[in-house]
Amino acid sequence: MDGLIETPWPRDRVMPPLSWQRPAGLRVISSDDHLIEPVGLWQDRLKGADRDRAPRYWRDETGFHLEVDGQSYDVPGLPPEFPEGREGFWDVDKRLADMDAEGIDAALIYHGRLNSLIRMPDKAFWLRCVDVCNEWAAEWRAAAPARLFPVALLPTFFTPEATGDYLQKLKALGYKAIDIPVSPKGVRYNSRAMDPMWKAIEDSGLPLSFHIGAYLQYSGRGSLGANLNANLMPFTGLFGQLVFSGVFDRFPALRVVFTEGGASWVAGTLENADKVARDYASQLRPKLAHKPSWYWFNHCYTTFMEDDVAMEQIDRIGADRVMWSTDYPHPEGVMGHSDAIFRRIHDQLGEAKARRILGANAAQVWGI
Repeated sequence: MDGLIETPWPRDRVMPPLSWQRPAGLRVISSDDHLIEPVGLWQDRLKGADRDRAPRYWRDETGFHLEVDGQSYDVPGLPPEFPEGREGFWDVDKRLADMDAEGIDAALIYHGRLNSLIRMPDKAFWLRCVDVCNEWAAEWRAAAPARLFPVALLPTFFTPEATGDYLQKLKALGYKAIDIPVSPKGVRYNSRAMDPMWKAIEDSGLPLSFHIGAYLQYSGRGSLGANLNANLMPFTGLFGQLVFSGVFDRFPALRVVFTEGGASWVAGTLENADKVARDYASQLRPKLAHKPSWYWFNHCYTTFMEDDVAMEQIDRIGADRVMWSTDYPHPEGVMGHSDAIFRRIHDQLGEAKARRILGANAAQVWGI
């Protein structure tokens, strides 16, 4: 049995010199990176009575910590100093230096600890906390506005009717990308009650991202690996929910990006969904206008970091449906190995497909 080769934690990775001669004009865009919010963000920015109950957020020698009403909101099972140890996570100049070292021209960048706050029971207060963070990230982008594209968390899936107004604010702040969680507790994306949200997103013209989250399904021995294995490939069910509930039929201009779940899941999911649609056609409600795979090729995209299986199946998945990312600076990300991955994609798929996957698709999807 082959032994595992241990990858250094992000804080310890050394960027090797670029060795691949890239095609002229190749623009590389990472479609999924991360930032971490500044210490004291909510205590400093919330107003009035909200400031007195603000989430407590600090950093010590063990890493970053988040606490609400005396309850820890740290992700259990993983020491925060390891995944969050790369200084570019919070220091924008060092982030840009890391991007330069790997030849990455631009990046779509998702929030860090903000997503943990969804557990807050007071959803109106939670929305104000999200709003503070979205405002801050729009300002953070000013360090390199042609390279850094933060993704706003859209906080209106609990209140779909408020989506249109909030999207106008996000667009005024300069956002080009929005995301919502995969399966927030108490929310059913297949409910017709969500139609005001889908309509507002469609009208905005912004693509909607679903980013994987930390869902703790397992406990005990091996639970860290089991949970990560499940969390990193979660999209088969969500794709089916959107398709079979008729969301894409009702909102034909809606675009969806499945983020950090890889791309190899797509081929098998499309084959299975088409089979379900065929075999259960008499029972499915609502009736679909097209085969499920049609919706993939007309509405959907996915991101990956390193996925040789997907590259082997690229013609079944669609080279125009796939976008590369580094997942900076998470442990499962490929920071420090990007150049070799670029070359492998180019050599395997050819220049035209490589250009799309490494940057052109992202540029088109988000208008950057």
